[in-house]
Amino acid sequence: MEHEGFIVPPPGLIPDTVEAPPRPAPAVAPAAFPTFTPAAPAPPPQPVLPEAQAVPHGPWILSLDDGQRFQVGGSLVLGRDPAHVPVRPHAVLVPVVDAAKSVSKTHAIVDLEGAELSITDLHSTNGVLVTDAHGVERDLDPGERVVLSPGDRVELGTFAVRVERA
Repeated sequence: MEHEGFIVPPPGLIPDTVEAPPRPAPAVAPAAFPTFTPAAPAPPPQPVLPEAQAVPHGPWILSLDDGQRFQVGGSLVLGRDPAHVPVRPHAVLVPVVDAAKSVSKTHAIVDLEGAELSITDLHSTNGVLVTDAHGVERDLDPGERVVLSPGDRVELGTFAVRVERA
């Protein structure tokens, strides 16, 4: 029987049913999908500070060469015979005993603002030198302010003040 436009294959050329070839068994059984349990959001990562820069939480302590040791709670004016300064009229006056007389009458002001401690040279005669815990020195210009860190050593002339955190 002929159909127009179609070619009919001879009988037996195409099987009546087509079976898929057998599949090989998988070598490894498929793993079950893990169950997802929502967790609380992780806190944002905190910066890791080197040990020398770790932020201490205790109060600031100044240890002076003349044996005075005290906690800083605001502004302090350091000198042999300190006087109030207009920029900090309520600062505590801290007289130091300097046998070498290298400390000016009103030598420097120490300020605590928030958690930051700083010192400013009040145009002293013999200057202010700050040496950090690594031995790096910074000689302040008259009127210059510098932020202090735990372990710093401050020299008012030749009179030493050590900066610590309790």
